[in-house]
Amino acid sequence: MSFNLAMVLAKSVGGVGVLGGIVGGSAALAKNIKKKRAGEEISNKDMAIDTGKETVGAGVATAFSAFSAGVVGGGLAVSLGTAFVAAVAGKYAWDYGVDFVEEKIKENAQDEEQDELDEEFKAVNLLPKKKSPAELKAQQEDETELI
Repeated sequence: MSFNLAMVLAKSVGGVGVLGGIVGGSAALAKNIKKKRAGEEISNKDMAIDTGKETVGAGVATAFSAFSAGVVGGGLAVSLGTAFVAAVAGKYAWDYGVDFVEEKIKENAQDEEQDELDEEFKAVNLLPKKKSPAELKAQQEDETELI
């Protein structure tokens, strides 16, 4: 007897989400491979990160869609409409949240970099300043006058 993954996953909202993640992640990976082959500047790391984010986002959106359609019920048109709107809302919320977190990480990295630069600036300003020959001569004259 063969194993039917789709039938097993279709038995629960979480399983439907996993199936949606597989489809969404596969689509994202195909898109990233196409970019790479077209000569766009995208590293393997960036491909993996984007594919991961899209995989999870598609899975979350699909699970939310399946749950919402199940709660609302109704006929075919109502269920399809509910599923579509819920999937859009779920994916939009996921993308918004990911963008927010990435922006905060970037801000923190910039703040840390600025703190390091501030420390270096303070250290440089604590070093004795070199004087020009004219300043040294004026200082010697001042000291000679005091004697």
